[in-house]
Amino acid sequence: MSETATDTEVPRPREALDDFLRRPAVEQVLVVLITGMAIGLTLGTIFYAYARPIVRTRFAVAFFGVGIGLYYLTQALTLIENPTDESARSAFTRQLGTRQYAIVRRVDSLVCLLAAVAGVATGYYVYTAYFRLSREAIVFGFTNTDLYVGLVVIGLTIDATRRAYGWSISLVALASVLYALFGESLPGFLSHPGFTLTDVVTFGAVRISGVFSFIMEVGATWVAIFIMFAGLARAYGALDVILGAGQKIGNNLRSGVVHVAVISSMAMGSITGSAAANTATTGSFTIPMMKRQGVRSDYAAAIESVASSGGQIMPPVMGVAAFLMADIIGVSYVEIIRAALIPALLFYFSAGIAVQFAVLRFGWVTEDVNEGGILGSLFSASTLLTGLYVAVLCGTFYAGQSILSLGLLPSAAVAAAVLVVARLLQAVAVTDDLKAASREFVGALVRFFDGGHFGIPMAVLLYTLVVMELSPMAAGLYTVITIIATMFVRDQLLLVGRRLFPDQFGRTADETGDETPSFATASAAALLRTGYTTFKGFKRGALDMAPLVGVLAAMGLIISMLTQTGLTSVISVRMVALGGGVLLVVLLLAMITSILFGLGMPTPAAYILVATLLTAPLQDLGVSEITAHLFVFYFAMLSAITPPVAVAVAVGSRIADSGFMTSAKQALRIGAAGFLIPFALVANDSLVNWSLTATPVATFAVFVGVVALTAVTIGYDGRNVLSLPQRFVYLVLSFTAMYAPATSYAVGDSTAVMVQVAAAVLALTGLGLAHLERLPTAFAASAGDGD
Repeated sequence: MSETATDTEVPRPREALDDFLRRPAVEQVLVVLITGMAIGLTLGTIFYAYARPIVRTRFAVAFFGVGIGLYYLTQALTLIENPTDESARSAFTRQLGTRQYAIVRRVDSLVCLLAAVAGVATGYYVYTAYFRLSREAIVFGFTNTDLYVGLVVIGLTIDATRRAYGWSISLVALASVLYALFGESLPGFLSHPGFTLTDVVTFGAVRISGVFSFIMEVGATWVAIFIMFAGLARAYGALDVILGAGQKIGNNLRSGVVHVAVISSMAMGSITGSAAANTATTGSFTIPMMKRQGVRSDYAAAIESVASSGGQIMPPVMGVAAFLMADIIGVSYVEIIRAALIPALLFYFSAGIAVQFAVLRFGWVTEDVNEGGILGSLFSASTLLTGLYVAVLCGTFYAGQSILSLGLLPSAAVAAAVLVVARLLQAVAVTDDLKAASREFVGALVRFFDGGHFGIPMAVLLYTLVVMELSPMAAGLYTVITIIATMFVRDQLLLVGRRLFPDQFGRTADETGDETPSFATASAAALLRTGYTTFKGFKRGALDMAPLVGVLAAMGLIISMLTQTGLTSVISVRMVALGGGVLLVVLLLAMITSILFGLGMPTPAAYILVATLLTAPLQDLGVSEITAHLFVFYFAMLSAITPPVAVAVAVGSRIADSGFMTSAKQALRIGAAGFLIPFALVANDSLVNWSLTATPVATFAVFVGVVALTAVTIGYDGRNVLSLPQRFVYLVLSFTAMYAPATSYAVGDSTAVMVQVAAAVLALTGLGLAHLERLPTAFAASAGDGD
């Protein structure tokens, strides 16, 4: 995981150069190679998104070669920099002394260097021979060189996956190859005619399939452009802005900074696609903050782990899985994010309520709350005024496009100009003189440049994806261009502001000396600093993407082996038969399989694997295709907090210095509703496939059911600890509110909906009366405490 954005907020190119010059010559060469390849990979991806000079599959081949080479070079540099890193010891190397361990790591660094050369060379070979391998060679046969190259590609894929994500997914990839080779020796339905090594190599790589399948294509285009955008955003300081926004919200809640973890992890988790990486990044800030507020260490780890895991189902990015899902199902990206919106809100609503109940139950509240709380903040004059300005901006932009028939950029320029004029008029209206008005207006600009400017690229992202319905590659391109342009303009405007209003904007280090540089010199220096940060963001985005190259290639290899041997269709038929054709049983089997396959794997990889194997039997029993995919994806995501692996909890517990199993237990309690929400999606298909009447009713009922279920798992209703009978009543009401439509085949649709709504109303009434302390004495919650 790369460093967080906090250390890149102020560019320090001179310090970076001094650090580079202090390195040994070997490290300097590797740093130059890594930096050049990383920036080149990002620029190449951006250029491809703009020009599309070659077919997507051929670009994926080139991307694989450079990405694998880049990953191995970073591994080699890490090994050379610290040859005795004790934290990197494995079960085998723990038996070695320090000297022997250092020798092993140096030998491994040489292996990584050779692997980097092999990755680039094989990628170049397949790229240059692309048309022959994808056409003539399939008919006339492959050469020995082709087969050797394919074998090296498969070996690099499995090894890179092992290094990046551990043994779990790499062993699955190796097992799929062995299954293809020796399947004829297996008993029963697992048996198949068997593949030769030539078959494995051709279908796994050199037929431009397997490693280079559609998964690598999506990864090299749709996924890569967003990972690289995330790298830019983090380099520009977006993580600080997200944490700051969460902090402001936390200041309006009695739960304080606890909800900062939920909000910031939701935002970052949607982009990163890795629960463990997100926990490490945001958790390094939020977990210590929660502990300082008094939150118990196991709960702090659990809260961050659950929030980081759930970000992967949050639109619009969904941890890059949304792109894969759209490509697999063959629907528009907009349809995916629309279908995933309510399920994602359900998960975070349940997590937020669970955290709130836990904080209130155990007294981990903060007294340092803004007057008026969250409602006072939401309906404050400044918030309402901000909403008005957003409405003016959107309305002007819409009028420019629809009424004046202006283009996209002219409409945006007109909208921005109107907004500036409106804000200037407000400054004049609320002040007594022109000087005070200018100070007030400049103060508003300072506040905007303190983080509000990140809303510009995010608005472009949403507009291009949702309104214009462009492809993710095109939307990502426009978003990347926008964030770069925004930062260059911002830094120049800040420079002007510092010259005209030094008291409000402050001065930079080079302007605080006896000799203030000229404006031209300062402007050039600002351009260089912004350019340096931009290229650092390019590098970071490529380095974040490099480990994913191996795992995406491995998933393509696995799917190729399973489909070519016919195992996927056999599993589909067998699962339906094993469940006796009963949907609930098949859903439970799919849940267990999804969690097991997801243990230790990154969620996108786990989703691809389980979607290939498990969605067909669900569809055979009447579940809509997109609901089936969201069902297995949800549980692949939840595997990150499911023992015995629970990778997100493992990272969070290390940061919090708490016991792993204790933290995992609390994570299951906080995320308990998440394990039942996927079944509610199947029972209430309108939550995924929207309809005008059914969706609002189902949304209301299921949301209330989730609150009641959360009260049961936490044992608290917001005011008092619940007794066992009360928990049982809420459990029945929550299950009825969430799953009553599943009984429509027996009682009819209308009756099922009436029962569902009635249960939701009863549960909501009970929770409301408890909150107002108006429950009858016979039903009042018991006092007490719990673990």
